[in-house]
Amino acid sequence: MLFAAVPAGPGAFPGGGPGDLDDPGFLGGLLAELERIWFARARERLGLAPHGDPLARWNAASGPALRGVEAHAQRQAAEAYAEAVAALPEGPARDRLGELERLFALDLISRNAGDLLAAGLLTAGQVNGLPDRVEELITKVAAHLPELVESFALPPELLADWPIAGADYVDAYDDPGAFWQTEGGREAARGER
Repeated sequence: MLFAAVPAGPGAFPGGGPGDLDDPGFLGGLLAELERIWFARARERLGLAPHGDPLARWNAASGPALRGVEAHAQRQAAEAYAEAVAALPEGPARDRLGELERLFALDLISRNAGDLLAAGLLTAGQVNGLPDRVEELITKVAAHLPELVESFALPPELLADWPIAGADYVDAYDDPGAFWQTEGGREAARGER
């Protein structure tokens, strides 16, 4: 993957200005650019490592190379999801899944905003606004969580052992006899700090 061609990113401010963080196409381009950035760093570090010492070369390049692999997988997941959303008919279901698509991309972009800012792909204002955009999308998505969870059609047996998945999950966590509720549990927690 280090020497394979990577997808072309959006380039610095395509069209003469910063891209639109509500545009899934622009977000996808930023994800491709993150992949390019990390593999370029890995190639650079590989080139700077002493030749004839494969372990030193691996150690020099492995960190950014693994980040590049992660970015590659995330970009592919985002592209597959975008294709699935695009295939849906217009309507509320497509809108909800589009919100999830943007949330996934913006979360990844916000974690790498410094790299994208340094590459000239985001403005300082966009970087500063990312946390608010992510929180706004979380709020939108949260309003429809019951329908989203239902749409996954997970069998009840799968969730049976997960207290938070049950209707009485609050009771499970408010159990006064549970170790986290007892005075001894609190003392143990304080002692661990």
